Amino acid sequence: MTRADDTSEVRDRLLGWLLPDGGPAGSLAQEDVERFCWYELPVKWMAAPAEYPHILTALAELLQDAGRPRTAAVCTSEVTREILGAWQHSPDQGRAAYRRAVDASPVAPPDTALLTWGPVMGIGEAVARGNASRLLERALDDGALVPGARGYAAARIKHLERWLTTPHPAHDGRAPLDAVHGERRRTWAEAPPAARRRLRGTVTDLLSVAPEAPADTAEPLRWLLESVGDGVTLTQAGYLPRALVIEAAARYDWYLPGMVPRTEYDVVRLAELHELARAARLLAKRHRKLALTARGRQHLADPALLQATAAHAWFGDGVRAELAEAAAAALLDGELTLDDLTAAVHTLAAEAFTLADGSAPRPDDTRHFLWQWLRPGEALGFLAYRDRRRSTLFLTPAGRAAALTALRARAHAPRTAPWA
Repeated sequence: MTRADDTSEVRDRLLGWLLPDGGPAGSLAQEDVERFCWYELPVKWMAAPAEYPHILTALAELLQDAGRPRTAAVCTSEVTREILGAWQHSPDQGRAAYRRAVDASPVAPPDTALLTWGPVMGIGEAVARGNASRLLERALDDGALVPGARGYAAARIKHLERWLTTPHPAHDGRAPLDAVHGERRRTWAEAPPAARRRLRGTVTDLLSVAPEAPADTAEPLRWLLESVGDGVTLTQAGYLPRALVIEAAARYDWYLPGMVPRTEYDVVRLAELHELARAARLLAKRHRKLALTARGRQHLADPALLQATAAHAWFGDGVRAELAEAAAAALLDGELTLDDLTAAVHTLAAEAFTLADGSAPRPDDTRHFLWQWLRPGEALGFLAYRDRRRSTLFLTPAGRAAALTALRARAHAPRTAPWA
């Protein structure tokens, strides 16, 4: 037990715990101090709650003496008292209070458009996050970042993104962002079972560089967004106006030769595009009027953004996305008949998944999934048929770029489990 009347012993013990390899108190990172005050003290230290104030005061004095008044204030803050009280109430309340405080800390690296930090990290990502926290701490100490000041949140993200894209010695001269993404790609490629490893292994090397977005990326979707523009009036049944349906069918040869469609749902690919654009919040309906959203206008002005959104919508999430990975990996290797594509994807489906009743998927189940992926892929201009009689499929140039974009986004996504 810690003896409350022995400040010297408490200080020695604190330094031994927080700096096991030696070093001055001034070298302590604020996130290390926060972790000690908010988690290690109530969970790992052999000390009674009555001794916490003495221990925290000793740590605060160490930090004050080392010229770290802002970090010292963490030890005796109201936030720290509230978290310690939550731990005494119950472990669940303590953990919840600890997580809230960590997320709100000014030295916790925020998520940015470049990188979302993962709840499960590899060594490289953990090193990067620790260094990012120290970067923010230095900026706070130097006055480069001032909490509460106007533009603070944006300045914080800009400061972090500049660091993420600058070569750093901790990552062998690579930028921290590249190091984190490289580690995530390796983890993604090595995820079990064996069928997943084989499929992902065939494309991993292709994902190290972002694909260039073709000028005609998701051209049918772009045409729909531009055609809707400031607004069109939907039919009483909520379908796109017939004039637009007829134009789409003629433009993309989406209907029977010599025949004219009556409604949107006579043209399945157009219905797929309409649903996708609404789901992605690129178009919005108010009463009977359908119009571009601000997000839709932003996508029209940015081909890479349009490609990323279309690619994500094409792949979807969950099991659908996992099987889409397999289908895309197979087609990136060259054109395939539908039977051969089904066989390639079914290898993963049979090994990695079960149906709701606990049975293994059958080839027909896999083929059913594939149709759900092929239809929007064809509507977006990502997939085409070389020979419809033999159902020979291939990725168009835009589709190849979209498949690589979606695969790269999935490989670089934050990990939520050791293997994902």
